[in-house]
Amino acid sequence: MSRPSPADPALNIIAQCDAPESGAKDGDVESKSLQLQDESDGKDEKQETDLTTDGGVARIGALYLVFGRGGGLYALWVSIALIAYVYSLSRSTTGTYAQFVTSAYKEHTVIGTIGVINGIVGGVLPPFVAKLADIWSRPHTLALSVLLYAVGFAMVAGCNNVSTAVGGMFISTLGNTGITFMNSLLIADITSLQWRATINGAFNLPYVLNTFVAGYISAGISANTQNGWRWGYGMFCILVPVCISPAVIVLLIGDRRAQKLGVVSLATSSLRQRQVLGEEAVGPTRTRWETIRYYWTRLNVLGLLLMGFAFGLLLAPVTLSSTAKNGWKNPSLIAMETIGGVLFIAWAVWDGFFADYPFMPKRVFNRSFCACVMVDVFYYSSSYLVDTYFSSWVYVVVDWNYRDYTFFASSMSATMCFFAIFFGLAIRYVHGYKYVQLFGLALKSIGFGLVYRSTFSPSTGTLVASQILYGLGGAASVIASYIGVQGSVAHQDMAIATAVLNLWSSIGSSITVAISAAVWNRQVPAKLMQYVGDVYSATEIMGIFGDITVARLAEPRDLIKQAYLESMRGLFLAGLVVSFGSIIAGAFTVNFYLGQQHNIVEPEKIIRFRTAEEIEGEVRKRAQ
Repeated sequence: MSRPSPADPALNIIAQCDAPESGAKDGDVESKSLQLQDESDGKDEKQETDLTTDGGVARIGALYLVFGRGGGLYALWVSIALIAYVYSLSRSTTGTYAQFVTSAYKEHTVIGTIGVINGIVGGVLPPFVAKLADIWSRPHTLALSVLLYAVGFAMVAGCNNVSTAVGGMFISTLGNTGITFMNSLLIADITSLQWRATINGAFNLPYVLNTFVAGYISAGISANTQNGWRWGYGMFCILVPVCISPAVIVLLIGDRRAQKLGVVSLATSSLRQRQVLGEEAVGPTRTRWETIRYYWTRLNVLGLLLMGFAFGLLLAPVTLSSTAKNGWKNPSLIAMETIGGVLFIAWAVWDGFFADYPFMPKRVFNRSFCACVMVDVFYYSSSYLVDTYFSSWVYVVVDWNYRDYTFFASSMSATMCFFAIFFGLAIRYVHGYKYVQLFGLALKSIGFGLVYRSTFSPSTGTLVASQILYGLGGAASVIASYIGVQGSVAHQDMAIATAVLNLWSSIGSSITVAISAAVWNRQVPAKLMQYVGDVYSATEIMGIFGDITVARLAEPRDLIKQAYLESMRGLFLAGLVVSFGSIIAGAFTVNFYLGQQHNIVEPEKIIRFRTAEEIEGEVRKRAQ
């Protein structure tokens, strides 16, 4: 199917041919598709399904219509692109600062704990963000995420101890997760299956430019010095809110215009619901208590709390065991594991049998969804076995200047983001994602093999080649997983399905981050004691271990490097072995056809260029 030319004046908007959606929590997707095709009682069916469509989904659908009358659609795309650029600049620079923050307080080992916390938050939060975006609205959820991001970075920039820094990183992770999820959700809302991977790839291109810009920024503020990193965090407290605010404003304006035109779905207005249902439209719809109870139920707050505490208590002790008194014999760690196990069982029972709106609704569990989830579980598990301490390890064992080190630290993400658009185009022109994903997963495993080889001889060529292959594989696999998950469910379920994918990916990565931290905390001091124990005292060795800037300069240099090389060898081999699991899981995905439809469950829901006459007709239809 050929791509419409944007130069054609008749094709002035990308819009949806909307089919009614059902948001019933226990609905069957196949029966829903059949119901949507039944036109025998169209208007009544339209009202019924609109009543069960979440407000956020209905509002984003209305934006296509109201922005068709002016430049709002272009402003929306430009504002999303601005988010992509400034956010990528933030990630490219601040992503390497945490190790210097912790080293400034002689607590570099806390990196593992930060990774576990961030992994848990990154998994637990997306379902909550998805439900908030569906029930509340896209712009309000994005604005809340930006606020959390800015507050967290401000805390880190002004911290006086490592505890405040960790607290700030935790809060900023809440915002980071929300911004990342909302940006990808907005793109998925307004693109067809055949172009979604390409557009996602295009919006990742800023990472390529910022890979080089980041090195100069980090070197310019001397981020690796005692307080240089404070400027790095502080500058983005201002830049990110300023650059994301246009997208929030555009979306809010679209909401307002849709309400004035009367084209917003009934689901966004309790008054209209009551009018349609024949009830008296007088007085408040709910009491305050009823409103609180409604949102508590719809957001599944109890499930969120159970899940968060369960995984937090199960995973944190793995990291803390090497530094806690008496290790695993410490009563506190035993208590945390026990309570975490009980809470995990409670969460599984609650979400599976009692929650009215579970985080993992049964209707989204199709073959492609399950296979893609398993691909990402193995993908991120293997990645974090290697990545958690990889940049710290490279900083110690390779004699690069700080600018070159920053370039290298960003090389994998730059490769991934540059080639993502080309893999997206490949997916577009073959109208399938499965074999592109399998090719990428194979490349990633080869990259892991080179990482393992570098523990014997860490040459620049081997390390750079490993990151390029790793990035190529990630570019193909990550976008393919999103297409497989988002394309296999209805629009109403797209946000939560994407969130569930992120949830299990993050849980898998959190487990391997905890394992990595345990290995790092045990192996590095042990190997240092083995190789330089006759040169340094135990206290001095812990000082070297606690600060990578000290380890890089410590003598005898060759023995220090050898200790770090051998410390990570087993961990990198484990990452290589686990990566094969993603290839096996990828073989079970369904290579469904990617066309103009938004998803394969609702084939009538087409995203395409429309004429002005079609837009006017749809507005009149919606307003009736």
